Amino acid sequence: MTIKKRRAPRFWQTGLALVLLAGLAACGGAEAESPDVGAAATYPVETVFEEFYRFLGGAERMGPALSPIIYEGEVQKQYLRNGLLVFDPSLPPSEQYSLAPIGASLGVRDEPLNNPGLPGTLFVEGYIIYEGFADLYQAMGGQRYVGLPLTGVRFLAEQNRVEQYFENLGFYLNLADEDASVKLMNYGQVACGGSCGSNSAPAAIIQIDLPYGEPFVSTVGALGDAVVGERLAGPYQTADGSIEVIYRNLVLYAQSSTDVRATARPILARLGVAPEPMVPRLDNANLMFYGLSGDLGYNVPLVFNDYIAQHGGYEIFGQPISEFKLLEDGGFRQCYANACLRYSGGQVAPLPMGAEYKAALYDQPVTSVQGDAAIQIQVWEDRGQISSAEQQVIHASLFRGTQLLEGLRPYLNLTLPSGGVSVYQFPPTDASGQTQVTVPAVVAQNGTLVAYQVCLESIGLDKVCASDSYMIWGNP
Repeated sequence: MTIKKRRAPRFWQTGLALVLLAGLAACGGAEAESPDVGAAATYPVETVFEEFYRFLGGAERMGPALSPIIYEGEVQKQYLRNGLLVFDPSLPPSEQYSLAPIGASLGVRDEPLNNPGLPGTLFVEGYIIYEGFADLYQAMGGQRYVGLPLTGVRFLAEQNRVEQYFENLGFYLNLADEDASVKLMNYGQVACGGSCGSNSAPAAIIQIDLPYGEPFVSTVGALGDAVVGERLAGPYQTADGSIEVIYRNLVLYAQSSTDVRATARPILARLGVAPEPMVPRLDNANLMFYGLSGDLGYNVPLVFNDYIAQHGGYEIFGQPISEFKLLEDGGFRQCYANACLRYSGGQVAPLPMGAEYKAALYDQPVTSVQGDAAIQIQVWEDRGQISSAEQQVIHASLFRGTQLLEGLRPYLNLTLPSGGVSVYQFPPTDASGQTQVTVPAVVAQNGTLVAYQVCLESIGLDKVCASDSYMIWGNP
């Protein structure tokens, strides 16, 4: 992640802002003191969000900021106690500011109703907005910022409280309160979890237990339990907002619970399994050639190809990253971007790569890297010009301010002339903060630029990358 100083866009330049401001003023400004969920360190609201934050009701309604600003490309985010602010400059001006749909990932949903046609009732997409919430819902922008309702009103007798869940915010009202003011649930605190409320960087995996449901149930049902394996962890929310579940053989994720299908995570690269050099086609009726770069690629045993076709295709397993390997028992195995397969005793079965992912990443403590400065990466190669017959060595140096960072494992994305990308895992950085990896020769014409990117994306650290390139030269 690259952090840059930018001139802050003005929220009030959006076409919808002045209309919504008038509605907010008419509402009278309900208080929003949410129940404490534990002491939390707070941060200043970033300049880019200041006016949007005031429009939403500021600290009184939305609570304090619980995280520093988070950059995902050009998109900027910041957790508040009661929500997650989002600014996306690539959208039209009236759509650049929003609240993230945290509620949609909580697994709380009621069946929608037919419109009862009751006079004076606010009915939105199958749900009646509780009359005590209707004014605030409309004043805060309704569907635009609060989102669609996920439930009808719920009465909690023991707490003497009514509540209603929406996509981006949750409303509740304590009936015993003398002022009877509408308050907001701690959506942001729940979603950010243990990575908020301290001055450490957000964890790559935020281990929040969420209800197990769609789209994971239907995806596993389609693939089969024997392919996916038992569930080992999750659902939990990751730092990029996606929902992830670790199974014995695969790791599945979805952007929200409303996704139709879960996607397989490319975990082999994160486990340090680098793609092997590609090979030409073998003339064997029992093999299928998976071409990746011209005449080069990997030979896939037909029994693996058939198994993959019957269980979600290469979309689930990912493209091959190695040639098949013969085993001592007469079987063989092969790895793909998302999983590995083994053939033994006449049967094909996935290997427990999800279990390895859980042990290597989910079960590990957060990496401690002290200091407020951003992590930086410097990269270079052994030779700026190299022939297609020679291997290249890529170096990386990781540091934060004046601190050299030891024990971190960046990875390399090497862009091939065909447009494909090979991923390689560096060894851990040494005491000088440096590490290196040797990559196979790249077959290309003289003058071809080979671009590469070195990235660090580890538990407890934001993603940071550095890019460079070298030239193919010296071929006969």
